Amino acid sequence: MLLAVLLTIGGAFVHAESLDAAALSKLPHVTISAVDPGGVTASYSGVPLAVLLQGAGAPIGDAVKGPPARSYVAVEGSDGYVALYSLAELDTTATQCAPILADARNGTAVPASLGPFHVVAPCDRTHARWVRNVTSLTIVTVPEEKR
Repeated sequence: MLLAVLLTIGGAFVHAESLDAAALSKLPHVTISAVDPGGVTASYSGVPLAVLLQGAGAPIGDAVKGPPARSYVAVEGSDGYVALYSLAELDTTATQCAPILADARNGTAVPASLGPFHVVAPCDRTHARWVRNVTSLTIVTVPEEKR
C-alpha cells in the first residue's frame, strides 16, 4: 500500500492541517514561467504560497501588521533544507514574482527528484529559496523586543 505524500501547515496564526496531492489539486492554481537552477526555462503550475497559507488562516495582504509583520514562513524539504519567506512578501503586487508550491512542471507532475511539491520563487536570482520535496510550511513570529 502506498502512503499519500502530505504537506503539513502549522505554526502561528493558522489551524494545523495536512494536504495531499489530491487536496492541493483542488486549490486555485497559477502558471508561471521561470528559469530553473540549471538555466532551463520551464512552465510551473501550482498554488501561490499566499493563497495556501491564507486558506489555513494566516494573515495575508493588508492584515500583515503588528505580529504578522514580524513573521516568516519556514519551508522545509524532505532532505532537511529550509528556506524562509516573510509573510509580508508573499502577497506581492508583482504576481510574476510570487512564490508558488508547484505540483506540475511543463504540463506534467513535478519530477520525483523535485516533488511532488516544489517551491518555485521565479524572481530569486540565486534559487536559494527554491525548495524541492516540500514537506512542511511553518509560520514563526519573531518575539517583540522589550525596551
